[in-house]
Amino acid sequence: MKKSIGVLLLGFLVGIAVGFGISTAVFSNLGPKASSDEKEFSKNLEKALQEINRRIQIDYPGVSARVKNYTAAGEFYIVNIEFYDKNGTISVDKYYISKDGKLIVSANYMISLEKVHVSEDDDPWIGAKDAKVVIVEFSDYACPYCAKFALEVEKKIVENYKNTVKLVFRDFPVHGESSYKAAEAANCAREQGKFWEYHYLLFERQKEWYNNVSKFLDYAEELGLNSEKFRECLDSGKYRQEVEKDFMDGVSYGVQGTPTFFINDDMVIGYRSYEEFTRLIEERLK
Repeated sequence: MKKSIGVLLLGFLVGIAVGFGISTAVFSNLGPKASSDEKEFSKNLEKALQEINRRIQIDYPGVSARVKNYTAAGEFYIVNIEFYDKNGTISVDKYYISKDGKLIVSANYMISLEKVHVSEDDDPWIGAKDAKVVIVEFSDYACPYCAKFALEVEKKIVENYKNTVKLVFRDFPVHGESSYKAAEAANCAREQGKFWEYHYLLFERQKEWYNNVSKFLDYAEELGLNSEKFRECLDSGKYRQEVEKDFMDGVSYGVQGTPTFFINDDMVIGYRSYEEFTRLIEERLK
């Protein structure tokens, strides 16, 4: 249902003319010092939210949406919207909503025009060492779309552009402690020369280990690693600082979610198909 709701909302024009009162439960962050722009946006957002709910309930009776929080971002506001039913939260998704409340863009399908220099650090990479196209990915092993990219797109890029593209993997754990431990486990596997094998195994079995991190040792044994050294490495937390550095570097570059890519320092936010990546790569190979 999560994917269907997200697709339902992508890029539609809200276009509502009738005003409604502001819900203090949703917009309690507005105080007497709030700017006139913010107050105006809160009114428009309330109207947009009513239209969002109307459209959702056409296809998903019993499902509703509410705003968790929002922050200004130039001509748009970044709004986190929670979708829920009687059993609780279904998903929380990020959208860019225009100040007038009439245009909604999913953060998963946005490309930033801002260019920043992104360090490869000393993180794992695959492909050509002196590549004309460098893709730095900030990813989370617990992120479903990161797994989809790794298993369906990344492997094809490596296979078809191995002499011209370098792909660098950096950690951006946003799904809690299990995400951090998975990133640390991958670094421990890297110590024994099996990073990429372990990397793909984590994505392939994402649902298996997320609530059972003891599986990390099983995967090490399955790949023929020295299990005692792997256990000592993981238990020591020796790579925690490395993972946290990746995360903080990502934040400094403007990363807010996963997956986020920098292709020759151009930011691309969200999952892209192989065909889309082919176009982005070919443009930079010209």
